[in-house]
Amino acid sequence: MISSRTRAASIRLLAPVAAALVVSGAIVAPAVAETGPAGLDFYSPAPELVPGEHGSVIWTRPLTADPALPGARNYLVLYRSVDMQGRPVAVSGPLAVPEGEPPAGGWPLISWAHGTTGTADVCAPSRDTTAAFPAHDYTSLARETQARWVAAGYAVAQTDYQGLGTPGPHGYLIGEAEQRAVADMATAARAVAPEIGTWWVAMGHSQGGQAAVYANARSQDWAPGMRLLGSVAMAPASHLGPVVRGLALIGRAGGAPGIVPSGSVAFLPLFVRGAETIAPIDPAKFLAPQALSMLAQADDRCIGQLRATDSWGGLDPGTVFTTNPEVGALADVLDANDPTSLPLTTPLLVQQGTADTVVLPIATDAMVAQQRSAGEPVEYRTYPGVDHRDLLAAGYDDALSWVNARFGR
Repeated sequence: MISSRTRAASIRLLAPVAAALVVSGAIVAPAVAETGPAGLDFYSPAPELVPGEHGSVIWTRPLTADPALPGARNYLVLYRSVDMQGRPVAVSGPLAVPEGEPPAGGWPLISWAHGTTGTADVCAPSRDTTAAFPAHDYTSLARETQARWVAAGYAVAQTDYQGLGTPGPHGYLIGEAEQRAVADMATAARAVAPEIGTWWVAMGHSQGGQAAVYANARSQDWAPGMRLLGSVAMAPASHLGPVVRGLALIGRAGGAPGIVPSGSVAFLPLFVRGAETIAPIDPAKFLAPQALSMLAQADDRCIGQLRATDSWGGLDPGTVFTTNPEVGALADVLDANDPTSLPLTTPLLVQQGTADTVVLPIATDAMVAQQRSAGEPVEYRTYPGVDHRDLLAAGYDDALSWVNARFGR
C-alpha cells in the first residue's frame, strides 16, 4: 500500500509531466461523437449507438440551468457502461468543470455517487431541472455541496447510475453495477473535458456511500486509465440483509410501533427492484397482498413519494409481510452487496451523523470496525447530532481537507 505522503509526492512530480503531455498532444481524449438531442430524447439513444468501450461518450449537450453548478462549464453526458449481464448500456449524468485555467496535471476530479432517489427513470438526478422534481429536496442539497467542491477547484461528475433515467432497470444497491457507473463516468468526464486530470476520488452519500466503497475496491481494475486516490463514503448503506430479516421477524410478530424508524419500510420496494436485476426474486413469497399490489409504485415514484402516507410510508412491518415471509433470496442479495468486507485499494474516509435514522450509526460503526480489524486504511469521522441529509454540509470541511491531502494540494 502506497502511503498518502508518497502518493502526494508522486502527484507533485508527475503533474507537470502530465500537463506537458496534454499540451503537446501526447495524451488525446476521445472525441465526443455528437451533440445529443434536447429533452428526454437525450436519455434514449438508438440501440446501435450503445455498444462500444465502457467509459466512452455517446453524446453530450451543454447545461446552463439546473442541474448545472455555478462557477463551472456544465454538460449533460451520455456514456457507455456494462450491466451485470455483460451487456453494454447507456448511462447519463451531469459534469461540472471549473472555469479558468486548470492546474498542472489537469483539474482534480470527484466522481460523485448520489444517495437514494428511487428506481424510476423520473428519479434520475440529472432530470432535476425545477423545484417540481420529485426528489428535489434531496438533490438540491447535494448540489449545494457539489458547488462548494467546484469553488474549491474540483471538477465534479455525477452518474445517474445504470438504468436510472436511461433504458433498462436500475440495479439499486448492486455494488458492482454502481461502481462501474461511477468509474466509467470518471473516464467519460476526461473525454468530454481533456483538461481534467487522470487522478480522481470517488465520493458518495448513502446509496452512493456504498458505491464509493465499491469503487475503492474495484475501479482500479475496471478503469485502469484513471488513477483512484481514495474514496469518501458519507453514511454508506451497509448491513441491509440483517435489516430485511429483522423487518420480516417484526412483521411476523404483528409489528412493533416505535421500533422501526418512520419511512423505513418505503425502501423495501427499492430493495426488491434492485435485487431483481441480478437474482430471481418472488415478492409474493414475503409481501402481503396490499404491499404486493403497491410494488409497481417503485417504477414511477421517487423515494419521497414512496414515503408518503398514501404509499409505502403508510405501511408498517405488521402489514407489509405475509404470515411466514420468505425473505432469504432478497436478504442474500443484500448480503452479497454489503461493502463491509471489501478489500480496499486506496484510503477510505467514512463519515456518519449520530442522529441519522436512515443509515443507522451502529451499522456504520460495525462496518468500520470490521474494516479496521482487517487492516484496511480507513479513517472514521462522526458528527454529533447530525442527521442523514445534514451530513452533506456538516462533513464538507473534513472531506475537503482529506481529499486535498490525497491530491497533494
